[in-house]
Amino acid sequence: MSELVPGIEAEHYAALRTFLRGYLHQDVVPEHGSPVAAARAFRKDADEREASIVHAQLERLLEETSGLPDSELARVLERLGSSWNFRSRSEVEQLRDAFK
Repeated sequence: MSELVPGIEAEHYAALRTFLRGYLHQDVVPEHGSPVAAARAFRKDADEREASIVHAQLERLLEETSGLPDSELARVLERLGSSWNFRSRSEVEQLRDAFK
């Protein structure tokens, strides 16, 4: 993998990518209902360390993309493996907060 956008390397987000591919796939709504519910399911399935890493990686991604439009943040998440169409930064922040 390479840069998601200039200065943001995909390999720095391995745990987040695993979560996105495993939980925010095309069947996220029938299986979980929402991205936040998918994060809660992940927290039940994973250990605290894994959830903490995903939280930290989401936090870092939000910081690194703070100057980008919401649509570009959504594209970055899609490139990492998300099938969910994030419509706003606030929606991604809610996902991050579900990992606390």
